[in-house]
Amino acid sequence: MSAIKGYLAQLDKFLNDVPFKLLTNVQSENRGDAALYIKGEIIFTDKSELHFKEYFIAIPTLKKLAYTYHYQTHDKKLIFRYDNAEHYTEIETYPHHKHVENNVLPSKNVDIKEIVSEIVRLFAK
Repeated sequence: MSAIKGYLAQLDKFLNDVPFKLLTNVQSENRGDAALYIKGEIIFTDKSELHFKEYFIAIPTLKKLAYTYHYQTHDKKLIFRYDNAEHYTEIETYPHHKHVENNVLPSKNVDIKEIVSEIVRLFAK
């Protein structure tokens, strides 16, 4: 199994088990086992939404080049967003950062599992 197919299978299994979810919609473009683009959303029971994008190359190994994980309320107000867009060069973790309200905070390179875990912790409060 290619690294891309393996990642997609793991992602599918993970998304099937996400608690507090109403709906999951994921689209992927496998570009000849050399690159992978994923775009998706998860709607949670309170109607909040996680919109995410991930872009990988797979040569020589699977490596995530770009990501955005945007979590918002049902009426489209930002709760938080993680991304690695190459701005905010003053952030010590550049290009990785987190948006919360009007603040930009340092962040590590995160993945979908960490983001969903953060959201689930918000539901547990």
